[in-house]
Amino acid sequence: MVSKTMTEQKEKSQKKYRYTKQLIRLAIENGYTNKDIAKKAGFSSEGQVSKWRNGKALATERQVQFFINEFGHLLKRKMEHLFYSQTENPYEFIYHKIEGEILLTHTLNYRDSRSKPIGKVGVCKFAILNLGSVFHLLEQKKVGLDDDGSNVDKLLKNKKISNNEQANWYLVKTHKNLSPQELVDTIDSIVNTFCHSENKLARNIRNDALYLKYIIRQFLLKNGYAINDIVDL
Repeated sequence: MVSKTMTEQKEKSQKKYRYTKQLIRLAIENGYTNKDIAKKAGFSSEGQVSKWRNGKALATERQVQFFINEFGHLLKRKMEHLFYSQTENPYEFIYHKIEGEILLTHTLNYRDSRSKPIGKVGVCKFAILNLGSVFHLLEQKKVGLDDDGSNVDKLLKNKKISNNEQANWYLVKTHKNLSPQELVDTIDSIVNTFCHSENKLARNIRNDALYLKYIIRQFLLKNGYAINDIVDL
């Protein structure tokens, strides 16, 4: 009869470590070379480490156990993020923890051409996180902004509520576990909503929103992901 310990060891030797890329990056930041990492993982060459480092393959937990022991606690702190959302009670919030590496953020700014110089204030914000092979897209709005944006002029005079920048943003919607193509399709759908809305706020920020379509495609292309509507010249 196979012991429980032997079964656990076998599972560990086969289980993929979803934070491989981030862990290897952390090891390199702390002075380890590809050669050092390969040796610790039991390889004689560095080829596999390069794949891990570039996110093209995942190591097993057994292969990177040394680095999990060394840097796992640091990685966990870097990969956990706290957001909060509103409730009907203005003095109570709901707190949300989400795991992933923040790849990029994009703020949609409302611009008031009546101000000299032109005043602007961020009103909507998107954060894109990566967790292994999937992505999370978080939609946020500026604290104090009405749903229809009718009080945006007031926000222009008081652009910052808190000295903690993240505290200035409510979480309004989360799209989780998206494939690269689903991430693009979701962003396109959100942006198209802004473009076809006659809401004063939406009309003002639609140009900033349009840039997000390009920015996410550029990012995914540079990281080796294929997107359906990118064509070769």
